[in-house]
Amino acid sequence: MFLMDSWQYWMHRLMHYNRYLYRNFHAWHHSVEVPYSFAALYNHPVEGLVMDTCGGILPMVLLDMDVRVAAVLFTVSTMKTVDDHCNYDLPWDPLQWFPNNAKFHSVHHLRKNARFNLSQPYFTHWDYLCGTAGGSPLAEAEAEAKGVLGAVAEEGGAPPPLRRASTSSKASSSSASQPPNDRDDRDPYADVRPRMEALSLRDRRALFSSSRRRAPPAIPRFAAATTYLGYAVFLVAGHARDLCAKVFRRGRYVRDPSKRYPSDDATRYAPLLQSWVTWYTRRIYHRIQDCFNRPLASRPGARVSVLERVSHDGNKSLSVLGPPTAASHAAEYEDGPYCGTTPDGKAVVRRCLNLGSYNYLGFADDWDETCRRDVLSSLDARALPPSAASCRSEFGTAALHREVERTVARFVGKEDALALSMGFNTNAAVVPSLVGPGDLILSDELNHASIVHGARASGATVRTFRHNDASDLERALRRNIVRGTPRTRKPWGKILVICEGIYSMEGECCDLRGIVEACKRHGAYVYLDEAHSIGALGRTGRGCCEHAGVDPADVDVLMGTFTKSFGGMGGYVAADRRVIARLRRECAGSACHNSLSPPVCQQIVTSFRVIMGEDGTSIGRRKLDALRDNSIYFRMRLADMGLHLLGDYDSPVVPVMLYNTTKIAAFSRECLKRGLAVVAVGYPAVPVHSGRARFCLSAGHTREDLDQALGELEEVADLLKLRYARSTFG
Repeated sequence: MFLMDSWQYWMHRLMHYNRYLYRNFHAWHHSVEVPYSFAALYNHPVEGLVMDTCGGILPMVLLDMDVRVAAVLFTVSTMKTVDDHCNYDLPWDPLQWFPNNAKFHSVHHLRKNARFNLSQPYFTHWDYLCGTAGGSPLAEAEAEAKGVLGAVAEEGGAPPPLRRASTSSKASSSSASQPPNDRDDRDPYADVRPRMEALSLRDRRALFSSSRRRAPPAIPRFAAATTYLGYAVFLVAGHARDLCAKVFRRGRYVRDPSKRYPSDDATRYAPLLQSWVTWYTRRIYHRIQDCFNRPLASRPGARVSVLERVSHDGNKSLSVLGPPTAASHAAEYEDGPYCGTTPDGKAVVRRCLNLGSYNYLGFADDWDETCRRDVLSSLDARALPPSAASCRSEFGTAALHREVERTVARFVGKEDALALSMGFNTNAAVVPSLVGPGDLILSDELNHASIVHGARASGATVRTFRHNDASDLERALRRNIVRGTPRTRKPWGKILVICEGIYSMEGECCDLRGIVEACKRHGAYVYLDEAHSIGALGRTGRGCCEHAGVDPADVDVLMGTFTKSFGGMGGYVAADRRVIARLRRECAGSACHNSLSPPVCQQIVTSFRVIMGEDGTSIGRRKLDALRDNSIYFRMRLADMGLHLLGDYDSPVVPVMLYNTTKIAAFSRECLKRGLAVVAVGYPAVPVHSGRARFCLSAGHTREDLDQALGELEEVADLLKLRYARSTFG
């Protein structure tokens, strides 16, 4: 009763005195981004605003009530770390303080015995939060908040959201000891920080709301009409050219009759493909293939050297352009602002800002400082296995492989992990080892091709659900559970739901919270592909689970790759020990395929240490912050241009819709001409009417780099009429 009375007294004081509102809100500064002025919260009603913490601790719920302040609920317990996930029983009923008409908007309805996940260390002792205990961060957070709010009040603007303090006590103490203006000077995005945080929070809030996020932009009717008209022209012109080539025996795809090939003998060799099967490749893809698979002559860092290619057969084949010999050509390339040659002078390159590589944390830019020494030391003969080319189950396992798996398991919060030598093959080999005939796979309709291959090879029944729609998934679960297996109607052996953390072609974060809840209600297993989210999403880079506030224990299988954020190769799968033990025996990627090379293993281990701060530096923290800031800023500026974008603000993948196939090639070529290396995507990777450009941001980019790219992209958007958010005609 004493604890309950003290809480009621505190709530009474909180709802009547502004200084208590300031005092207790500042205690959350290290884990909560507050998007509005405290004074605004005090003086105006707030409707349905949900603010979450990165680690999944209880969201703060602002009630749909005409009250002068919002009540803040949280649990008081001991400090826990990432390796310690516990259940907490509230010693009181938090609902007793609110009127009967209070409407909650959080995913977790607050009640007794609620389960909370603490995936990061948080200050939870009440005395510690309120500043009565020694060493409290309250004074530091309050001083910073007052400084920021005071500076903004002098300028007459709305106060920016509070930024999270560093997890390092040393970093936080040094940061608090400096004036806010000094810190803002070092922040390259200080002038747009409030807006960036508000946009990010809007997307994060959707993860905790009952209604899912906003729908993607619809294709304008004009763009749809011109896209289908363009394909109609392609069809007519392409078949007409095929007919002329067949009649006159001339064309790029007609074999020289003077040359004979063994496969021409139809009595001995059957044709692999009919002409209509390769029609798209011959008549559309080859015309624009210079926009794809561009070779590099440098590291895939923030700046790259792209080899120039030329074609002498109408773009059917491409060859690297050698050094220019003619004086006119030499002068043209030497005077070009982006042109140069390779170090050996044997090929022409175009120096570009790289907006297309999977270099999320920028290890390709500072590899010499962060990873080089450790990676080269792994080539010591004592660290090499007896046969690096052997499979893991025979002679291909070294101490470094075990270290990689222990590091991964510790980082993602699982008991054990298995490292494989190929990212695509991780899904393609693991899924058939988990399910088989008599089992059911429910796969997101936009899952990666590796998941599709693995599902087809498993022999299980495969069904799809609407993209990132937890409600449609629940309907699919109910429908298939009731119907049972085909023909026999027996119960399913296992039901496996597969989704991705960040969808690589949409840049959209997974509705993991809704998917996990649906699977729990119906006894289905969850398989999460974090190829693009691990290392790139979440406050500490722990992926979609951390971003969505979901306990990793609630996700049965976590899969990821080492190629996107860690500068390596291969992939991993993390789960319970018994699951991993079975995969070691039965998964073809472990039992048959060659193991990861020791230098790659060391690269992975070193990059994990940098991200977790175990190297003794703050490089990992700075990388994570830079990637998040770059992603939000770049997407925000593209949206200001009036472009159609897909995805979420915290995602480093930023797709821009081009729609028309002809604009795919034009966009890629115009960007290359202006020194921007971008990725253009068309059919069959996306639907025929959904061509797009996909930008991949990196921690290696600076704001100056992004401003330069945005300036060039604005010219391209005007040239190609891409501002579909402002006009139907772009």
